[in-house]
Amino acid sequence: MSDISVRRPHGMSEEDAKAKVKDVVTDIEDEFPALVNEIKWNGDKTQADVKGKGFNGKFQITSTDVMIDIDLSLFARPFKGKVESRIVARMEEYFGKA
Repeated sequence: MSDISVRRPHGMSEEDAKAKVKDVVTDIEDEFPALVNEIKWNGDKTQADVKGKGFNGKFQITSTDVMIDIDLSLFARPFKGKVESRIVARMEEYFGKA
């Protein structure tokens, strides 16, 4: 089980949801450039694996939902609340409140 798991219905086409998730990932990379080391998208852009200093994350899009799962290193766990609140705020900004 992930340390942080956020799921939101996207209420849009899968293509539109993919574009929004790409924007979320890009925003995170831009906001925290020193923390994000690698982003790998799968072939159809429905999943991104994000690795960085103190975390591994997975962003997934289905036909109905957007999911973010993040595993924090032991070092990063004290910041779980702050990280989770930033992710929830970003998801609400792009996909609305759950």
